[in-house]
Amino acid sequence: MSKTKFGAAVFGAGWVSTEHIAAYQQNAHCEMIAVGSRSLDSAKRAASECGLSCKVTDNFDEILKDPAIDIISITTPNDSHVELGVRALEAGKHVVMEKPMAVNQQESDRLTEAASRSAAKSIVSFVLRWNPLFNIIHAQLADGAVGNIFYAEVDYVHAIGPWYGQFGWNALESKSGSALISAGCHAVDAMLYFLNDEVVEVTSYSTKSKQEVFKPYEYDPTSVTICKFKDGAIGKIATSLEANCPYIFNIVLMGDKGTIRNNQYYGEKTLGRYGHSEIGEGQTGWVTWPTILPDSGDVKHHPFYGEIDHLVDCIINDKEPMLSITRSKHTHDICFAADKSAKSGKPVML
Repeated sequence: MSKTKFGAAVFGAGWVSTEHIAAYQQNAHCEMIAVGSRSLDSAKRAASECGLSCKVTDNFDEILKDPAIDIISITTPNDSHVELGVRALEAGKHVVMEKPMAVNQQESDRLTEAASRSAAKSIVSFVLRWNPLFNIIHAQLADGAVGNIFYAEVDYVHAIGPWYGQFGWNALESKSGSALISAGCHAVDAMLYFLNDEVVEVTSYSTKSKQEVFKPYEYDPTSVTICKFKDGAIGKIATSLEANCPYIFNIVLMGDKGTIRNNQYYGEKTLGRYGHSEIGEGQTGWVTWPTILPDSGDVKHHPFYGEIDHLVDCIINDKEPMLSITRSKHTHDICFAADKSAKSGKPVML
């Protein structure tokens, strides 16, 4: 693509919108053209907070019709993502879609079909892929530090209650989907990223505590999902939006040559084997990588700049983003299957 300067717009002026704006502002190939929201006052507030003097609007069509806008971030509540995403793709705009991209299977299929028909690029905001720990783990896996993974755990624990502005709609199944769809999908995506394999079957169980503060949740805010992968590995994903503890993003990857536990490693690469050294003076405990962990639910802690940089590079060089809508569909399929399993009490094949 010959064009190297892209006009950007953000539609949806909630908590995460300012991080999308900041990511565009730091990219040399982007220029903020508009901030939109269903509430004009909210759009004005977000633009002001980011020091912008750009167009503000409560009309999505105005953004779609603006020839100066090439990329649109959709940062509205979950249940509106598909409608806005389809319209943006049909208008030829590149799309940054906040996760989840859809709250049910039918809507996910609809959006994926629209993306497959469009020449525009898209990316779904599983931004933890650009977290420094994720970068280290991915490099270590590529270097064979763990070998062939046979078991994995990725857990997402984040108490989302009335102290979050999004709680009102996040607690509604029709607007948010489920604990997995609204938040735990980050853990599902991470597991797929690390194992680089497809899930073929899931079994899930869910529950809800008796805490009064979380009573508004229409779905079970806590679930455990077991995934069976195509190549035979198994994985466990625990999600809780009601745990009485600080934010947790737990990663365990067990392979035939070693194990990664968050930012720690034990294995043959450092002469560790089965809990003791068999080759000279080898490893006797975990090696720790000092790095930035995915240990906060604050959007300011999430590397949106990496996501935007990746999308822009893919636009310029005409490549499919690694988290395009079509590539992100499997993550959502797993979540929908897990929710179905939890309700039916039976395993679900994908």
